[in-house]
Amino acid sequence: MAATRATPAAELTPIQKAAVFVMYLEREAARALLRNLSDDEVKLIGAAINSLGEVDEGVIEGVVGDFVDELSAVSLLPSTGPDFARNVLPELMDEERRPRIAAALRRQGVNEFEAFIQLRPPHSVASALRDEHPQIRAIALLRMGTENAARVLSCFPENERSDVTIRMARAERVDAEMVDDVEAALRNALGPLAGPTQMGGVENTARILGRMPREANIALLEQVRSSHEELAEDLQRRMVVFEDLGSLDGRAIQALLRAVDRPDLLLALKGASPGLRDAFLANLSSRAAADLVEEMELAGRARRSQVREAQDRIVAVARKLADDGAIELDVGGTDEGVG
Repeated sequence: MAATRATPAAELTPIQKAAVFVMYLEREAARALLRNLSDDEVKLIGAAINSLGEVDEGVIEGVVGDFVDELSAVSLLPSTGPDFARNVLPELMDEERRPRIAAALRRQGVNEFEAFIQLRPPHSVASALRDEHPQIRAIALLRMGTENAARVLSCFPENERSDVTIRMARAERVDAEMVDDVEAALRNALGPLAGPTQMGGVENTARILGRMPREANIALLEQVRSSHEELAEDLQRRMVVFEDLGSLDGRAIQALLRAVDRPDLLLALKGASPGLRDAFLANLSSRAAADLVEEMELAGRARRSQVREAQDRIVAVARKLADDGAIELDVGGTDEGVG
C-alpha cells in the first residue's frame, strides 16, 4: 500500500480538526467527549477520520492547542485514519451506541471491503454467491467496487447475468442492516487468505487472449511480439490447451488423429480427462480404440512433464490444422469479445 502524505494543518476543515483531536486524546477523555455528541456528530467525525492520512506531530499540537492548554497524553498511533475509524473509534463509544456507529463506519469504509474482494479470485467470489438470492448477489456486487464486480459478474452463467444486472440498476436504497449482513456473509464464506494469491501470469493471460475474437488476439499478439517476441510465442502456445480440443467436432478429431504421432497420442490421453479421452476413442474404429486403450495400460505410469509435452505437441498440430483451414478450432472467442 502506498504511503499517505501527511495532511498540513492549514488544509484541515473544522470537522477534520475535531477528528484529529479525538484521535490523539487519551482514550477515557475521548470516550467522555463522544458521549456528549449526537450520533450524527459522531458519524461526521468518523467520516473525517476516515479521510485523513498521516498527521504530523506539529499539526496535532496546533489542533489540540485550540482545545486545551495542556495535554495529559498524546499518542501518535501507527495507524491511518481508516484504521482508527474501523478499529478504535467504536471502542470509545458506550455499549448502547457502539453497534450503530460501528455499522455506519463500516459502510463508509467501502475501500476496505473492495480490497478484501480484490484479493480473492473472481470465480471464488462468484461461487460464494452462487446459492444466494439474486437480490443478495446484486447488493454484494454493488458494494465490492466496479472493477471487482465486473470480474465477478463475468464468472456468472450467462443466463443469470441480465437478471442480476437489472436488480443492481434498480437498487437505489437498501436497508443498512441488510448491507452489513451481505458483506459479513461474504467475508465468512470466503474466509481469510492463507497466503499470496496465485495470479497465474502467463497462463491466465493466454487464456484471456484465447477467449477474445480471433482478429483481436492476433493483432494484440503482434503488438506484444514487436517488443517481447518470446513472450508472444509463449502466450500463443498457451492460448489453447489440450482440454480445449474437446470442443472439436468428430470430423476435426479424425483429422487430428491422422496428423499426430501415435506415441504422443498415447501419452497425451493418459493425462486427459475421461470426457476428452472418450471423445478421441469414439472417433476410432472399435478395434483401433481397444488397441489404444490396451497400449495405454501396458505403458504404465508416465511423468507429468512427458504427458504435458505430448499434449502441447498435439495442440501445436491442431493449431497448424486450424491455420491451414483443415479444422475449426474454437477456444471460446466470439465476435462480441470477452463474455
